[in-house]
Amino acid sequence: MDALTDLLRSVHLSGSVYCRSELTAPWGMSIPASESAGFHVIRRGRCWLTMEPSAAFEPQLLEAGDLVMLPRGHAHALSDDPSTPATPLMELIDKHLAGADHCPMVCGGGGDPTTLVCGYFTFDASQVHPLLTVLPPLVVVPGEGGRARSWLESSLDLVAAESVTDRPGSEILVDRLTEALFILILRSFLEEREGCNPSWMRGLRDPQIARALGMIHRQPDKRWSVEELAAGAAMSRSAFSTRFRELVGEPPLAYLTRWRMHMAANHLRDDQLTMLEVAQRVGYQAEASFSKVFKRAWGVAPGAYRRQLGA
Repeated sequence: MDALTDLLRSVHLSGSVYCRSELTAPWGMSIPASESAGFHVIRRGRCWLTMEPSAAFEPQLLEAGDLVMLPRGHAHALSDDPSTPATPLMELIDKHLAGADHCPMVCGGGGDPTTLVCGYFTFDASQVHPLLTVLPPLVVVPGEGGRARSWLESSLDLVAAESVTDRPGSEILVDRLTEALFILILRSFLEEREGCNPSWMRGLRDPQIARALGMIHRQPDKRWSVEELAAGAAMSRSAFSTRFRELVGEPPLAYLTRWRMHMAANHLRDDQLTMLEVAQRVGYQAEASFSKVFKRAWGVAPGAYRRQLGA
């Protein structure tokens, strides 16, 4: 099992396609900031994406076939031209769908046409998952020859079809299809991303460091030493420590602690586990020492974190 698979197994993800739009210039829609990761696919035509704050991000031209994902839920706008005023998306939906939830939203001024598919990914405990701490604010998967990539076309069609049906099992099927779509987007991004900042993503591209990351992910309860991780990566201790810090951006044991605290946050969702059992699953034999590290990582004690989840 590879390190990315280990990491993705800890993601609790759901999502859906929420809007299919047939737009003609001039048009503009604004999407507010959200805890979800929004995505848009340009099925026909072209459009401009403007992110907030606009002073920090240049407008981005998107062509037919492109997919764009905003992992951190930044407020943004889509329009035929950066100068076109943007109307809040929910106002457009309320005005142009008028209760026909499953129909494409048709609006605009009658000019050049653009077809959009918009959706979202929602992550449980998104504020702590390593995926969202290292992905850039904007992920773009370019199309091919004016069309979305074949895997994206088929995945979107399935998600869109199941999102509008009341057939038995449709809700869980949409979640599974959405999860698969997210993994395909992430894998495509990782394969094409060059020169990314230090993070576990760079570590995944190095076979030896990826091996050590997999060891940490699979056994966060083990009392790992740098020597053991280096041996697993078939490297000397000094060479391993240097390369790990260079690629991942922090020392091996610091990453181990951060991963343990992420897994602890997941385990706290299970009310059947005692606090000591949660501590032991992430490598701490004493509840007090676990609580101290957890509070330092997330700003609240484990018990308070569990109560917040319940609320």
